[in-house]
Amino acid sequence: MSSRAEYIIGGVKIHFPCKAYPSQLAMMNSIVRGLNSRQHCLLESPTGSGKSLALLCSALAWQQSLSGKPVEEGLNKKAEVPLSSVTCCCACHSKNFTYCDTSLGISRHFSSPSTAPSEQNDISSTSQDSPGKTTLAAKLSAKKQASMCRDENDDFQVEKKRIRPLESAQQIRKRHCFEKEVPHLDAEVASRKTVKLDSPLGKINFFSPQNNPGHCSRCCCSKQGNSQESSDTMKKNHEGKSRRPKIYFGTRTHKQIAQITRELRRTAYSGVPMTILSSRDHTCVHPEVVGNFNRNEKCMELLDGKNGRSCYFYHGVHKISDQHTFQTLQGMCKAWDIEELVSLGKKLKACPYYTARELLDDADIIFCPYNYLLDAQIRESMDINLKEQVVILDEAHNIEDCARESASYSVTEVQLRFARDELDSLVSNNIRKKDHEPLRAVCYSLINWLEENSEHLVERDYESSYKIWSGNEMLLNLYKMGITTATFPILQGHFSAVLQKEEKVTPIHGKEETREVPIISASTQIMLKGLFMVLDYLFRQNSRFADDYKIAIQQTYSWTNQIEISDKNGFFALPKNKKRSRQKIAVHVLNFWCLNPAVAFSDINGKVRTIVLTSGTLSPMKSFSSELGVTFTIQLEANHVINNSQVWVGTIGSGPKGRTLCATFQHTETFEFQDEVGALLLSVCQTVGQGILCFLPSYKLLEKLKERWFYTGLWNNLELVKTVIVEPQGGEKTDFDELLQVYYDAIKYKGEKDGALLIAVCRGKVSEGLDFSDDNARAVITIGIPFPNVKDLQVELKRRYNDHHSKSRGLLPGRQWYEIQAYRALNQALGRCIRHKNDWGALILVDDRFINNPSRYTSGLSKWVRQEIQHHSTFENALESLAEFSKKHQKVIDASKKNKKCLQDNASTLKVTCLEDSTPTCLLEAASHLSRESPRGDEAKMHVQELQCPKMNIKNPSLPSGNISRKEKKKSFIV
Repeated sequence: MSSRAEYIIGGVKIHFPCKAYPSQLAMMNSIVRGLNSRQHCLLESPTGSGKSLALLCSALAWQQSLSGKPVEEGLNKKAEVPLSSVTCCCACHSKNFTYCDTSLGISRHFSSPSTAPSEQNDISSTSQDSPGKTTLAAKLSAKKQASMCRDENDDFQVEKKRIRPLESAQQIRKRHCFEKEVPHLDAEVASRKTVKLDSPLGKINFFSPQNNPGHCSRCCCSKQGNSQESSDTMKKNHEGKSRRPKIYFGTRTHKQIAQITRELRRTAYSGVPMTILSSRDHTCVHPEVVGNFNRNEKCMELLDGKNGRSCYFYHGVHKISDQHTFQTLQGMCKAWDIEELVSLGKKLKACPYYTARELLDDADIIFCPYNYLLDAQIRESMDINLKEQVVILDEAHNIEDCARESASYSVTEVQLRFARDELDSLVSNNIRKKDHEPLRAVCYSLINWLEENSEHLVERDYESSYKIWSGNEMLLNLYKMGITTATFPILQGHFSAVLQKEEKVTPIHGKEETREVPIISASTQIMLKGLFMVLDYLFRQNSRFADDYKIAIQQTYSWTNQIEISDKNGFFALPKNKKRSRQKIAVHVLNFWCLNPAVAFSDINGKVRTIVLTSGTLSPMKSFSSELGVTFTIQLEANHVINNSQVWVGTIGSGPKGRTLCATFQHTETFEFQDEVGALLLSVCQTVGQGILCFLPSYKLLEKLKERWFYTGLWNNLELVKTVIVEPQGGEKTDFDELLQVYYDAIKYKGEKDGALLIAVCRGKVSEGLDFSDDNARAVITIGIPFPNVKDLQVELKRRYNDHHSKSRGLLPGRQWYEIQAYRALNQALGRCIRHKNDWGALILVDDRFINNPSRYTSGLSKWVRQEIQHHSTFENALESLAEFSKKHQKVIDASKKNKKCLQDNASTLKVTCLEDSTPTCLLEAASHLSRESPRGDEAKMHVQELQCPKMNIKNPSLPSGNISRKEKKKSFIV
């Protein structure tokens, strides 16, 4: 897996950092087919099968091959050489001209890993001496065209000989010119900088038409370059559109972006211009903002220059906002992550948040959390234009939920009142009265409507009540408020006007001037943007999506401290001998819930070139097309890269005492079920060493089991075997990270206990995106099937919605949709085990339903799990099989560790002996002599070990053997 490889797939040459697995080849084939044919892809490849590498290499290779115009290193400019061009006769080009075939489309960002120096020389000399350069280029171009028309079976054929373009002397000279210009760029940029709204700088051309460093005036290249086009123009065609699509690579979290960029660094495409869009929580470096609870609002206040203060980091963005300048900085020439950008921003006093946004213009690949691509508000604020672009959504098993949330919005009565009061103040001070008054009227209307309907709510749970309206019913209510299809665009215009920080004024004498005007606070802006976003969906296209919404008023209660009486100094003080009084107040929330994920996807489905959804756990896959409203022509369920012997998959329907285990609500409430699950868990912990993960359907069940096991003493028995850790519900990220580290350390530095047990919840932090490779997860136990909470109001509404539209829109019936959510969560939990080709582990599914009705309850599992599943009639049979599996693999590991320790002992002894032995016939020389003469390295190692074994018995008076033994024992304990 260490040597680089090349693959020709669908006419695209893909440089791969290693020999690809069959699943990776299948992934790359599907992606290239989709990109070539503008079709959407739905691809499942198990975790640990190299999915990320396949995604990156195939997409970037396809993108680079589109126009056939090489991209120079650092800058995303294309030096085009016509097919009919002849050797340049100018002084600067005539010495070392090398023909570059544009039809091959090899980027200067990409290294050519397999071209030997001698082969390069041959190509170079042929290019210089042969008069038929155009003929050769035509042949190669024709060959490429022919390869694109091949049968799919030929897509994985590696071409044995391909001629790659070398960097021409012109390109080398141009690159050196850029490098020399770097120290002077900051001053030049600062002098030419122009500011635009929501952006620290406008478009910057580093080279004027008079000072073009790229071309001379004596040859045909001057026709292209004398009237120097800007870098933006060179990358765009006559309509001003990008010549080749950008790739937007979305993942679930910022942490997964870091993993993806590490993979990109491994590839030949690591120098491609890129950027990472992220939140201020991850990239803001201003001391005042970092310590603030709401960073977005604080940042916007600083940018507005309130109280005469502004953000000095924001004004430094121009220093590194160009891709060429950015890539010349230390550590940024290859793929980078958010932490490196933040570190650079602190060093150069430049805002990382806005730098990443400015780098978007010239980036070929953009990484971001995928809600940035689905959420209309975020797309607008980030200036993301997805028209004709490629969208890749990794870890997309939750994409349906994310899409629904992106088109939904909730606002509290407190937020509406705050906005109303603020707008009231601006109107009373006669500040943009004509724009602020209509917005204030909207807030008044919604508050009055909330108050009227809060008296007629229906009780649902303890201290919880609600009332539901359909989207069409809400449109009637909005009509009564004066918000209609006709008036809403006018309201949008008023909202846009109040966001402008300046307005033009015409004094009695003199020219027209601009003046600064107070604007609404950041919190009111955010609230109104969310409200207008969801109203836009309701009114869009003649209220096309109104039926996809449910509007709900929810009332809950919260406890607040009563306002204390202040003393004469103005400080709050409690009366003596009195407890702090608490008051229960009602909280009203207005929810606009979107029940159809296709609403959010409608914004991008018709615009983008290709959508690629991929994950290790997409199964069951049949809901994606109907739920998202996207036709996925290309679908793939790839096999795992491991052998069958590396995984044990079994279902267990009863515990050690023979009691049936069916984790439905009725059964989980009983002590018999709780005790039986505890006994089963203890038996597995005694059988399988190292780390074990146990996933439960809910936090509620976790607390019940924990309470019961403490009472019966089972918890103490578990802690005698392993260190037991429980996933916390909520809490700070740092606390969770500390718990994880305790788990890892308990496995790495195990003492009396054999590893650790981590009890977690499906859909929780542990089940999503965390890597438990090797000893960190030798077994994953799932208790029950994690169906969503059937009493959750949104779940109930979604099931009814699907039942209502199952025939008219082809949606899955509510029951099927409900079950699919459970299996996705289950597959995600099972995927924490087996993280690479040499990993091994056991997957234990505990529930009687898997055995009694396997056709129904196992069909939703991932393909690689379904293929290996075994149903065990009794717990004893399952435990016996599991013990045999675990012992077999543990023996292999122990033998490997023993050999490693032996090599370390031998190496240590060899070093001591060589230090004491002054003769030239040292064992080290003997070993090196043997390794030179031996045809294989393994044989050499064997001979060295044979030579070293007698030396192990030689006692060195200056270094007692007992000390060595104790030292080695200590090493083995730590490692």
